[in-house]
Amino acid sequence: MLHINGFSASYGQVSALREVDLHVDAGEAVCLLGSNGAGKSTLIRSVMGLGPSVSGEMRFEKADLFSAGVEDRVRNGLAVVFEGRGILRGMTVRENLLMGGYCRSPDQVTSSLKDVMAAFPILKERQSQPAGTLSGGEQQMLAIARALMAQPKMIMLDEPSMGLAPIILEKVFETIAEINKRGVAILLVEQNMHMALSVSSRFYVLDRGAIVLEGVVRDGVLIAKDGTVLQEDEIESAYLGEKS
Repeated sequence: MLHINGFSASYGQVSALREVDLHVDAGEAVCLLGSNGAGKSTLIRSVMGLGPSVSGEMRFEKADLFSAGVEDRVRNGLAVVFEGRGILRGMTVRENLLMGGYCRSPDQVTSSLKDVMAAFPILKERQSQPAGTLSGGEQQMLAIARALMAQPKMIMLDEPSMGLAPIILEKVFETIAEINKRGVAILLVEQNMHMALSVSSRFYVLDRGAIVLEGVVRDGVLIAKDGTVLQEDEIESAYLGEKS
């Protein structure tokens, strides 16, 4: 579904991504792991057409993304939940959701609104409440639900665990897994390695703008591309260095 090959990005003279190869198949959940500053958010923004100067190949369902505007990417099935959630705090929960369906027909918006209200009962209960008054976990749920309003084929989530209490964190990742079970492909950008791997079938590790490790998650076992069985601390050391 998403195919990235030899992709590089830079801010002026500063290189952010270097020759990145990555793909996400239809219905698949893939996580991209790495520390702060590794280039994870730059990659997400580039896929949505909001990144810096770029080169290489980037396709979504075989269509060239470089020639598509941001709105076209949303219409074609891409959605994103940015780091920090980006909710419209002064608008109600319902208004935030409606904004997520701006590129769909009125009938599609009505159908999507019904679906997300059923999937997120707390949002239905608080639909008339200003979004800025929700808890952190509820705001994250709202951000995910708003992305679903666009009826995407694939959702990219940038650090959905940020600032959440452990019990809320588990609920958010249960929601991500449920969305994937419904057939929506997921690209999950995370620092919380354990939670990210728990909902993913494959993983990539990004360090200083380059992919340094990739593999699959098979029945809870982490297997590198070369067939080596890995432990979580080995993946962590790939982008954090050896722990003291």
